[in-house]
Amino acid sequence: MHSFLRAIGFSNIKNRKMLEPLYKEILSAPTKNNMANISADTRLIQFDKDFGDGFGISIIGEMAIDGSVSIEHYFPYVKSDQLTIQDRIFVEKHGDKESYAGVSEDYNLGMTLIFFVQNISEYAKSKWMNSSNHFINKAYLAALSCKGKIILDVNKNTNVRLSGNSAPNSRSKLIEAAKQGDKAALESLTLDDMDTYSLIGKRTKHEDILSIVETNFMPFGIETEHYSIIANINSCERKKNSYTNEEIYIMALEANDLNICLAINKNDLIGEPAPGRRFKGELWLQGNVIL
Repeated sequence: MHSFLRAIGFSNIKNRKMLEPLYKEILSAPTKNNMANISADTRLIQFDKDFGDGFGISIIGEMAIDGSVSIEHYFPYVKSDQLTIQDRIFVEKHGDKESYAGVSEDYNLGMTLIFFVQNISEYAKSKWMNSSNHFINKAYLAALSCKGKIILDVNKNTNVRLSGNSAPNSRSKLIEAAKQGDKAALESLTLDDMDTYSLIGKRTKHEDILSIVETNFMPFGIETEHYSIIANINSCERKKNSYTNEEIYIMALEANDLNICLAINKNDLIGEPAPGRRFKGELWLQGNVIL
């Protein structure tokens, strides 16, 4: 069972047998379907079915030349309008199934950003047509979470955001230069980090860590697409799963200059979300790459 099914309102599904009615409904009346040739006699199929406003389940499978369909895997999704632009996004195939990961160096985060590609069939089609080597630098980022809480925002009038002495764009350029071997950039980043460390040490004596760190985005666990996040909530909507009637929160988040659309089951969220507050939790990062 996919552990993030509950994030879109399917918390009562416990085994694959309970998925059979969903499979039939998705295949019989998909919201969106796409097919792509992956060999001379096989086509990859992707059927998306919305079970609410902007979220649902996607089925990936193969259609043989005789028209028979075999389901390979499925995944829950949430649609996003949160566009991110990177210097370059590379797409790598997973080894165990027909799915892909988007990989990019995000200098604002200071680490490699990895996400699960939602539009699998579209990318597979571009790969079959030998157009997958096109320059990709845009994606709509989304995420699913099964555990989170709402915390208050920091007082931005009195607290200093810990992003170093350099502006984000300037810091990104310094990180890029340091990776190219620029010693002056490396020295500047080291001094910047030392100042930040000193400031944290002074403030932790009389402040809580959540009042010092405004946002955070870090890898979580052993799976590459999972992250721990503290993010500002820019907008929030409560929606309902049309199949189970479970309530879902859809939030537009911002963390470390990264914008994400997140879905979480109302029962898995502690607190009441609202613009201006912050979300703290773990998530599975997805993305719809723009080809």
